[in-house]
Amino acid sequence: MQQYAKAAKELLDNVAKLTIRQDGAPRPPAPIILQASSSAEAPRPYVPIELRVSQFKQELLASRINLDDLRRLAYQGIPDRDGLRAMTWKLLLGYLPPDPSEWDELLARKRTEYLLFCEDLIVDPKKKKQKLQQLQQQQELQQSQQGSSSSNASEAANSSSTSNTAGDPLSQPSSSSSTYQHSLNSSRDNSSNSNSNSSSSRSVDDPLSGNAQLKADVPEDHPLSLQSTSTWHTYFKDNEIMEQIDRDVMRTHPDMHFFSGDTEEAEQHRREMKRCLFMFAKLNPGLRYIQGMNELLAPVYYMFKTDPDTTSARYAEADSFYCFVDLISEFRDHFCQQLDNSSSGIKATISKLVELLHVHDPQLAEHIEKNKVDPQFFAFRWITLLLTQEFSFPDAVRIWDTLLSDPGGRMDCLLRVCLALLMNVRQQLLAGDFAVIVKTLQRYPSVDVDVILRAASRLPPCSSVLSTPV
Repeated sequence: MQQYAKAAKELLDNVAKLTIRQDGAPRPPAPIILQASSSAEAPRPYVPIELRVSQFKQELLASRINLDDLRRLAYQGIPDRDGLRAMTWKLLLGYLPPDPSEWDELLARKRTEYLLFCEDLIVDPKKKKQKLQQLQQQQELQQSQQGSSSSNASEAANSSSTSNTAGDPLSQPSSSSSTYQHSLNSSRDNSSNSNSNSSSSRSVDDPLSGNAQLKADVPEDHPLSLQSTSTWHTYFKDNEIMEQIDRDVMRTHPDMHFFSGDTEEAEQHRREMKRCLFMFAKLNPGLRYIQGMNELLAPVYYMFKTDPDTTSARYAEADSFYCFVDLISEFRDHFCQQLDNSSSGIKATISKLVELLHVHDPQLAEHIEKNKVDPQFFAFRWITLLLTQEFSFPDAVRIWDTLLSDPGGRMDCLLRVCLALLMNVRQQLLAGDFAVIVKTLQRYPSVDVDVILRAASRLPPCSSVLSTPV
């Protein structure tokens, strides 16, 4: 009886797994979906790429763009199609307003403004000297024209006076007054000749001389001048900054032909990146250029320069400049050495990451401390360069899609992603010593970035965990 009961139960279980079609034919049992464990997450439903492209285009072609909806789409990754990422990043970085009708006017104004910045802030003493010479020639030409016109007017006045006195006897002066007028004119001529001779001999010293006035307005400048107002002094100081920028830009993603190589296009890309970073340094004298900023500009410039829209690609340098300024404005304190020990400096941000690790994985946090691994060995680069050096370029761009669109903010998202990176390799770290921990975190092993981003999305906002806002 027990055998029959067991067989009947198995039969009922098998029947329960079957579903009946409307035509009466039994369906095979539904596939078993494993539930996500603490170390793995169930894969999200697959969304065809064409559908995602359609969703982005529908949002970007609206009469007014809903930034919240756009963020929700971009958070899952932006399709690398039809320039969608370039347009979306410009919106997420606040460069373009939600109203597309304002784009043309704003872009024209911003791009012109950037061009004027370049013309005003890039100092070249040789060109300035040429402009000064041209200005002197223009002034001399104007003075000669004024002199010829005044002499013509004087001759015309004299001839008019002669004709009038001949026709009107009442206007003829007496002999004494005529003699006085003649002597007065003679003295004026002599004085004029004397002044012109003395002017030619002391044109530099005479404060009334036009040349002296010009030289007073533009003081003598030379390459050895140490005055802050010296054009040559500014030129040499700018060259020091430009040399540092040049070294860093030459090292930007050497594995990509877009940035490296001897082709004309690669040289143009490097030249535009260097000028963009130089403009930032000139307009931000308190911060100037810091090594690593080239790594933050590279993804933005690449996306804008490869935009299928030829007009947008032509002005990629100007657009990248403004988006770079907006991006770094939130993380600029991490680059300022004077603020390292402040509440907004890089050390404070790393301390927040350590505090988060103590909350979410105290065992791993204690193990890292026990092995005396300074978090700055790995977290400094993670945070300052926004993870651009830890992954390949496409993976870093995918991380930025989420970083720029996270509703909790870029800093909050960055800390959660860094925390997810630590917890993703916890087993290797717990089994290793100082050398293993440092090597693993400085040369992060290959991983699917979507797995890291999904793990980061499951973590609560950092501001709700920490006692201080991020």
